[in-house]
Amino acid sequence: MIRRQTRRRVLRTTSMLTGAVALGAAFAASGAQAQETTSVDDIVVTGSRLARPDLSAPSPITVVGQEDISNSGATTIEAVVNELPQLSAGNTSSVNSGGGSGVLTANLRGLGANRTLTLVNGRRFIPANGSGNVDLGTVPSALVKRVEIITGGASAVYGSDAIAGAVNFILRDDIQGIEAGYQYGQAGEGDAASHKYDLTFGTSFADGRGNIILHGNYLTREGVMMEDREFSRIPLDSNTMGVTGSGNIPGGRIALSAAQLASLDVGAGPGVLPRNPSCTAPQNAIRFGDNGQVLQYCSPEDTYNYADGNYLLRPFERQQFTGLVNYQVTDRVEAFAEFHYVNTQNNFQQASDSLNVLTPDQSYFEVVDYATNPVLSAAVRQLFVNNAAVFDPNGTGNARISGGILRRFDELGLRNFAFERTTVGTTAGLKGDFDMGSSAWNWEVFAQYQRSRTDETVTGMMSPARLGLGLNAVVNDQGQIVCANNILGCVPVNPFGLNSITPEAAAFITPHRSSTDEFERTVLGGSIAGEVFELPAGPVSTAVGFEYRKDDYQYLPGATDQAREYGSSSRGITSGGYEVTEFFGELRVPILSGVQFADELSFEGAVRYSDYSNFGGSTTWKAGLEWAPLDWLRFRTAYNVANRAPSISELYAPVSVGYNAGADPCAKSNNPSAAQKALCVQQGVPANAIDDFVPTALGFNQRSGGNANLQEETSETFTAGFVARVPWVSRLNIAIDYFKIEVEDAVATLSAADTLRVCYQLLDISSAPCQAITRIPGNGEVFEVNASSSNIGSLSVEGVDLSADWGAALPDSLGLSGHGADLSVTFHSNWMFERVSQLIGAQPIDCAGFYGTCTRMGAGGTPAFKANLGLSYVSGPISVRNQFRYIDKLKPMAGVNGSVINADAVAYWDLSASYTLSERFELFGGINNLLDQEPRILGQSHGGDSNTDVTLYDPIGRYAFIGVRARF
Repeated sequence: MIRRQTRRRVLRTTSMLTGAVALGAAFAASGAQAQETTSVDDIVVTGSRLARPDLSAPSPITVVGQEDISNSGATTIEAVVNELPQLSAGNTSSVNSGGGSGVLTANLRGLGANRTLTLVNGRRFIPANGSGNVDLGTVPSALVKRVEIITGGASAVYGSDAIAGAVNFILRDDIQGIEAGYQYGQAGEGDAASHKYDLTFGTSFADGRGNIILHGNYLTREGVMMEDREFSRIPLDSNTMGVTGSGNIPGGRIALSAAQLASLDVGAGPGVLPRNPSCTAPQNAIRFGDNGQVLQYCSPEDTYNYADGNYLLRPFERQQFTGLVNYQVTDRVEAFAEFHYVNTQNNFQQASDSLNVLTPDQSYFEVVDYATNPVLSAAVRQLFVNNAAVFDPNGTGNARISGGILRRFDELGLRNFAFERTTVGTTAGLKGDFDMGSSAWNWEVFAQYQRSRTDETVTGMMSPARLGLGLNAVVNDQGQIVCANNILGCVPVNPFGLNSITPEAAAFITPHRSSTDEFERTVLGGSIAGEVFELPAGPVSTAVGFEYRKDDYQYLPGATDQAREYGSSSRGITSGGYEVTEFFGELRVPILSGVQFADELSFEGAVRYSDYSNFGGSTTWKAGLEWAPLDWLRFRTAYNVANRAPSISELYAPVSVGYNAGADPCAKSNNPSAAQKALCVQQGVPANAIDDFVPTALGFNQRSGGNANLQEETSETFTAGFVARVPWVSRLNIAIDYFKIEVEDAVATLSAADTLRVCYQLLDISSAPCQAITRIPGNGEVFEVNASSSNIGSLSVEGVDLSADWGAALPDSLGLSGHGADLSVTFHSNWMFERVSQLIGAQPIDCAGFYGTCTRMGAGGTPAFKANLGLSYVSGPISVRNQFRYIDKLKPMAGVNGSVINADAVAYWDLSASYTLSERFELFGGINNLLDQEPRILGQSHGGDSNTDVTLYDPIGRYAFIGVRARF
């Protein structure tokens, strides 16, 4: 018979254990089992293809068990995985616009989801986007037996995208009969209702030689709006924590220089403008009120509350089908196959369209024939006529507004970005064993085809090209105001003034916008592993194999983008791909065994050669050493050197324009130095305004996309630690591991805010960051920042993990009548000493324990300390689980000015319980965030649209769930 590569009693799925602790995870199974000497089969753990007699490994491994997943109340498994301290903020369901198409990811060590590899049953799973990221929302959580997370780097074993490590979901293969489940959840505020249905069927066939498992899931979850929570209801200024908002406002705003504003004549003489009676801080800008009345813009009184209509939790719907089958072809050959189909729908939503209205592909907005244009109100026509020196200095009869109209098109309704993703994955292969001499060798060959398609539909987004058509209006022979160019069903449009756009005009300038992206992957692989020969200390084990992978990506925008209706923001057709052929090998050599001060001493190494069709060859390797001076104490260390090729998205992603929050270094509130002021003037800030320069926007337009000239990254990982099964404390296991990961030539998209920051550190107008910045002629405000993917510099993380688990049988008096009782305790923690990013030529930034740039717009905060404590009580049919999650405080980064001195530490308490009614029925339920802790408030600049870091804190609040499971 084929040797099974997992054994159920080795890992108890009812507790969360640090797998690398294990020196006997079996000892943690129960009070009785802990005292037994149990012979177990060889197993293979994540991070290696070598079979070994226990869970010892040179790299740290954390295990999440089945019961922790099933009783967590989470609708998607990413919520469970991302609670572990070893993971930093990944993309979650609470990331609104910054979350793109809603791919839910894991992010080990804060190095990015593109450096964390996601596996299912030890093989690559279906990629959901051009970055190759797996959507954790597509993993069938009801079938997950356990999750193994290797946090010491695994590129030599699995490939270049495992620089930070790998997350491996092991699926169940032991289901007999029918299992059904239903779970309902709801937030304490009465929203975020979720319904989750699972149905699984498993049976053997062909006289037990084969087994088949079929699983179906349907999930629906309601969204939560930002206005539904007090902390996100209104945008808050990060400096003062007072009310703020967007400078793109209904009616429209035009930014001017101080000199232009002083000369402006709207009927009462130069520089005399009406304004809001409650105005406290008039700005160098004008706005348009009722009937186009021109007023001076004031902040914050005239700013716009963009929080209304934004999602704090995205709505989500999923239909899922999974099929698993294996068949014993002979006593030593087994065929296996997997099929995964998932359809998910989610969307994010934003306030009505907000943008700098520009003439397509220009940095200005042109108003044709302003003196006689019939679509304009009299007040607007008079503005341009009286101030031709500002708007028409060449006397063309057309007005040009530098930087465009900063307008909120509230007449168009909310913007909604809906995504439907369909993923299909198939795997088929053979595995078996054979004898070579006195040793048994295991082998496996497999093929995979995976495909993901995402369809995007956008409503409520304005077409600048159509706006320009609608603004170019004339009076026809019947005295009607019509478009001069009557194409596309043109309707005259007046963008100046409150409620100036009619419903007919709104429909004309918001055409249907759509896109489709597709990712296809083909994988062929095989490996063979066994014992080569015997040494005095034990057998030398090896594994060798190959993997071929072909990735293809295509992005196809809809007709309006291809017609360039959105000007420079229009998206083009993009496609790309590459092939890679890899060969790998592993070796484990026992050096000493069973001698004084060396119960075991062994070396383990791995090497992987990758030949990319677009980058050429690269070699990744690792070396590790294990030393067990005593049978209960094991020291371990490993060193990894890896290369990561850029993903398809990093190479070929279509150019897009989005909004990035941040502060202008030239602003008076940021206290720029004399040298910085000089650079501000060089870039376009008026010299006579630099000492009192006050930008009117809260952020910047960011243009980003792929870069076909990217080079591969290089990384080095070092880990060292020990694991112990303390003999004088029954069932106590402890693991402590130090880690340091350094990435050079790191590929990333530098945010608009970071580009500005680096530019004003370098103080070189010819530098790449400074050249990426465009300011509005005349007033000097930032118009746009070009921030495409690049090899930006280096990333590094350093810290220590501590994990422990302990269990004990309780006195009978503490159990149910006629039943004993058992208590188990698990503890996982992480100290992050540093998380440093350094751009080429700039000062390094350490984000460990800080907020500011590190937490802005979904970047994700990294506390200096995080910990989870689990307490589980079991007696007869009852199981009760408590989990306490601690997130350390965040301090302001150097240079951050604000009223928030520290974002205080927060602790969450999750409580769940289950009751077995009979052999067939089980009830379960719980409350997450039992004490209803609110997230820490960082304000708009440091926390994003919701004023907080939604990837780090719980933005929804207390959440209760209840459900039932049945087995037949």
